[in-house]
Amino acid sequence: MKTLALSAGAAFAAALVAGPAAASTVVTTACTSVASASGCLFDGNINSNPNAGNVNSYKNAEAAYNAVRDPNILLTYITDTDDANFGTFGSFTGAGTASGTWSLPGFLVSFVAVKASDQFVLYQITPASSGTWNTSNIPFKNNPHAISHLVFFGTRGTAVPEPASWAMMLGGFGLLGAVTRRRQRVTVTYA
Repeated sequence: MKTLALSAGAAFAAALVAGPAAASTVVTTACTSVASASGCLFDGNINSNPNAGNVNSYKNAEAAYNAVRDPNILLTYITDTDDANFGTFGSFTGAGTASGTWSLPGFLVSFVAVKASDQFVLYQITPASSGTWNTSNIPFKNNPHAISHLVFFGTRGTAVPEPASWAMMLGGFGLLGAVTRRRQRVTVTYA
């Protein structure tokens, strides 16, 4: 009978390989910042499912990023396209392809994770209720690779008005002020 003996380092490495599927690690050579146009590449998965330590996989991604990059990020989960009730949150196009659009009315999305193959890219965006996505920053032998799912992080709220809306609103206030200023005062005297 043969006995297999592992050194402490080999046992630790084996434990990492056998770790939970929800774990994620930053590919430091492909991650300048989540705010860059190419986002930050991770190995692993990202969703709201807890791992063996009962920590959501997106919190693992947050911790992995914060360990190697500054400034730190905080991911506040909204939903993902694999969620059974995603349709109650919004919509997306391009399922099974390499690009598309997304819309989450009533939410301000600050981070979007695009998952394909065994990796995902996390992007920090200007808070918005809609946008586009693609898998071009996920390396794959047949790039671009078809999407697995999208994950959205942010807050409930309304989108910031467009500049044209601000101009109309300010113009309306200006007209209201002009009308109020021009209104003649009527004096009523009672005897």
